[in-house]
Amino acid sequence: MYTLGSTSVSSLGEVAHLMADRPAHRRSPDYGGRLGYAIFHWLIRRLGVRPAYLLLALVIPYYVLCRPSARRAALPYLRRRFPELSRLGRLITTVRYFYAFGQVLIDQAAAGILGPEHFTIEFAGAEELHALAQSKAGMVLVTSHAGGWQAAMANMDALDVPVHFQIQLEPHTAGRHFFDLAGQSERFHVISPSAYLGGMVELAQALNSGECVAVMGDRAWGGRTRTAAFLGEPASFPVSPYHLTLLTEAEVVVLLTARIGKCAYRIEQTRIMLHADRAVMSRDEAIDALLRAYVRCLEDYVARYPLMWFNLFDFWNLNRENAESS
Repeated sequence: MYTLGSTSVSSLGEVAHLMADRPAHRRSPDYGGRLGYAIFHWLIRRLGVRPAYLLLALVIPYYVLCRPSARRAALPYLRRRFPELSRLGRLITTVRYFYAFGQVLIDQAAAGILGPEHFTIEFAGAEELHALAQSKAGMVLVTSHAGGWQAAMANMDALDVPVHFQIQLEPHTAGRHFFDLAGQSERFHVISPSAYLGGMVELAQALNSGECVAVMGDRAWGGRTRTAAFLGEPASFPVSPYHLTLLTEAEVVVLLTARIGKCAYRIEQTRIMLHADRAVMSRDEAIDALLRAYVRCLEDYVARYPLMWFNLFDFWNLNRENAESS
């Protein structure tokens, strides 16, 4: 546990400042296309996940070699995580990286198509997280594009309190999420970052009611960002998860998920808190402290699971681009 005390911010009016003049949300990459996903979904339904993995192993090398855009998307992370690699070594690692990504997407689809009985989930600290949720203090779950994050979300029923997801459901991803494929989209309350003030008012109301919200810690969805050193260079991270916890005095917990085998995942949770007296900290200082704690969790994760972080954006240049577009 990173022990950083309690905090409070009294006014929802600060939400407007957080979201005002936010840069436009950039569309996420569409890897595979509708036909590609349909073929893999058919294989999973008819034959299971192993044939889907086999087809993936045949497709990925061709895909990486013939799609310069895919190599460019992976390059900002891979060259910082593996600075020692030669050009050939980086190409081989890119193939391994996209194969790992594809396996996670297959497992994600299988979660909806085949059902949870086909999965093994290790949830470290599940009882502690359940007790925290039952305290009704509200809880911000900071998720990431790490491993199979949707596998973690599929298990949030275990908290026995409503969980609200802030996620951008884009047209090209329709029907691909585990809750779509399982026909259980009504189980999950999705709040769009494109809603009024980025959905922050609705998220804050849920927290004040003692419920949980899940917010991406590594994707801003067009909201405000702040830079923090990540893998040795300044990178842009959203501030909304930490603003929410300061606004509502909710607990904040980092959730990271790693694929550890065929349809097998480990969910790790780390509670982060402010150790200093909030009364002597400015809001910016408190947000910086929480953000740094999250980044430490993410750096520890990519040290242990280097091919499991799938944020295919140039994280390290977004601060410049956002400044130009705001």
